[in-house]
Amino acid sequence: MEGLRGGVGMPTSREQARKQHTVQTGHEQFSETIYGVICAACHNYILVDKTNDPPTCREHETCRQAYS
Repeated sequence: MEGLRGGVGMPTSREQARKQHTVQTGHEQFSETIYGVICAACHNYILVDKTNDPPTCREHETCRQAYS
């Protein structure tokens, strides 16, 4: 399945997101948060995991952007 940028479809798990991002960018260091996976080099979420986050979370700027 191809995505909008001609790449692979959106990852469905944290492990898949890390593998896909590494293949696309060569970046191999990630931080895990309750909200998802952050690439250490890009400083961006590569996967937002909504299963662990209450839908009412708006405390952090990152949360507001990810869930708006």
